[in-house]
Amino acid sequence: MSALWFENLFHQHLGHLPSIDMENFLASVPTVISAIISKSLLVVVIVGVISLAVVRFIM
Repeated sequence: MSALWFENLFHQHLGHLPSIDMENFLASVPTVISAIISKSLLVVVIVGVISLAVVRFIM
């Protein structure tokens, strides 16, 4: 799971350091917090989908 998360969190640029995808980073913060608090996969998925939708709506 973490490999998929890191793959979408960073963008590779040949010859340069990778850059952070701000949409995915901002959506992953509440998702990680909900994972630590609830330890329920259903809650993590729901919070992740809702937070990504809110971030994409705002940006």
